[in-house]
Amino acid sequence: MRKILVVDDEARIAELLEGFLIKSGFDVIKAFGGQEAIEILNSGIKIDLMVLDMKMPEVSGCDVLLEMERINRRIPTLIFTGSIDAQIYLREFRALGYTEKDILYKPVDLFELLNSVKKKLKNCPPLRVF
Repeated sequence: MRKILVVDDEARIAELLEGFLIKSGFDVIKAFGGQEAIEILNSGIKIDLMVLDMKMPEVSGCDVLLEMERINRRIPTLIFTGSIDAQIYLREFRALGYTEKDILYKPVDLFELLNSVKKKLKNCPPLRVF
C-alpha cells in the first residue's frame, strides 16, 4: 500500500485529508506542522508521496522542501496552498523543481486531490525497501 505524508498545521484539514485518502486505499501519516514533517522525513520512514501545506507558522512548507533537499530525500510532493500564497512562493517552487502542476489550491476538491495523487504516483515507481 502506498504511503502518503499529509502535512498541515490545521488539524481539521489534516484529518479530513487523512480520512479521505485512507478510504481511497492509501496508508497515511499526518504531520501537524512543518517541524513534525521534518522529524518524520529525518526518521527515514518510507513515504511515497507528500501533500504539503505551504503556509504554516514557524516552519513553512518551503522550509520542509528545503530540508528534504538538504537531507537528499526525493519524495514526490503535491503542494497545498491558497492561490495568493502560491504566487508568493512560485519562484521558490520552481527553483526546487516544482511546477504549477504540483500545486493544489485551497479549498481543494477531494476528487481533484485524488486524481493528482494518482497521477503523481503513476509517474513514480513504488519505493523499494531494502
